[in-house]
Amino acid sequence: MQNSRIGLITQRKWFVVALALAGFALFPEQTMLQVAISQDEPKKAWAATEDDPNVGANEKVQEPDEDSLRITVLGPDDKPLAGAKIHAAIWAKNPPKGNRDYVCDARGRTTVRLAQDMEILRMWASKEGHVSLFANWWPKHEANPREFPHEYTFQLEEGTTIGGRVQNEAGEPIEGARVQVRLVDPNRENGLDQHPIPNIWLAYGNDARTTDAQGKWALHTAPAGDDFEFLVMLSHPDYIGDSHWGTLQTEQNVDAASFRDLTAKIVMHRGLKLSGIITDAEGKAVPNAVVIWGDDPYLQEGSQEVRTDAKGRYQFPAKPAGELTVTVVAPGSAPDQKRIELTTETSKADFQLKPGKRLLLRFIDTNGEAIPDVGVAIEEWRGGKALYNHKHPNVLDTQIPTIADKKGIYEWTWAPNDEVTLSVYKEGYRELRNLTFTAEDETEFEVILTQ
Repeated sequence: MQNSRIGLITQRKWFVVALALAGFALFPEQTMLQVAISQDEPKKAWAATEDDPNVGANEKVQEPDEDSLRITVLGPDDKPLAGAKIHAAIWAKNPPKGNRDYVCDARGRTTVRLAQDMEILRMWASKEGHVSLFANWWPKHEANPREFPHEYTFQLEEGTTIGGRVQNEAGEPIEGARVQVRLVDPNRENGLDQHPIPNIWLAYGNDARTTDAQGKWALHTAPAGDDFEFLVMLSHPDYIGDSHWGTLQTEQNVDAASFRDLTAKIVMHRGLKLSGIITDAEGKAVPNAVVIWGDDPYLQEGSQEVRTDAKGRYQFPAKPAGELTVTVVAPGSAPDQKRIELTTETSKADFQLKPGKRLLLRFIDTNGEAIPDVGVAIEEWRGGKALYNHKHPNVLDTQIPTIADKKGIYEWTWAPNDEVTLSVYKEGYRELRNLTFTAEDETEFEVILTQ
């Protein structure tokens, strides 16, 4: 097995370290700070999370102790809100508690489990018909650092109703349109230690609204007051949806007042549906392949991927005419990508995948000792970020490996046969970015990490 590129990787590593020593930021601390300030949706948090399906409405509320937090949720009349929901997100070094959901008892109480070395605590309190609230603790970045509480009370005000109507170009109602709604961030000018504030995610994910036969939708949890602005995101299988929050409403001059008096009308236009069949090198159908549209599915709003069915078939939701990047990822075959000019005449794109190559990385320290469990993230491929290996609810799992084994070996046996740019990271070592590799079956790449 060849390892002729050791010098190249070592040279690149020292270049990255030199940038760090010169004062360039290799760690996205500013990005992390912005996450907490702007209430980015929980599914896009920067830390790894661990959902616990065993925590919920049937769990007996525990008495608080030094490793827990007693939450009480009251209504506007100071009475407890039985059945109120608490979503807690905890960032800690060991163990990372992640995201957990709780339901308040008849006294409006629940107990949140904490971590001993906690760095960030974020909580959302909600109850149907009331304004959901968000509270955040991040002592390291607060102007006046606060200790993590062991008791906390949310008081939820009654919500107000907003809504509207979705129709097509002919003025006909569109039934079954998915409507997500958020506030323009009310805390964008304030510090981390101002809390609680209204939760900006009014109808998001599983809580999205769906238009009825008259194309109408409504929600009843909006905060009162003219200070609040609303952004909606529409989607429908047959119509072109919003590419970003508020795209259609901004183009059509729909304002907050029309949402409040329920006269808001947004027009969606019919689009083109791209479909195709994915086969392997032998011409056999490839089921469960991930088919991606766009150049950065992780950061782009909404889902940007679909899976093939048992016969290898896929179909995208409606898209506007024009150029579209389509990427296919299927374990065992090399990823493939095409740029499609989507027109009424070109609404199909089939792919026949080729066998992949073996990419083998060996991580060692300056003494030549193996470094286990090094994280590996794909940064770029073919000039874009459509190829990814994030393990995150925001994207479908491509099953591309994300971590080295206990011997410091990272192996991806079905990598593409052209350049892939990676970043590598391990707690206690300097992160390396922009490392470019081309998979070769008989080549092993050694990557040296420094502390």
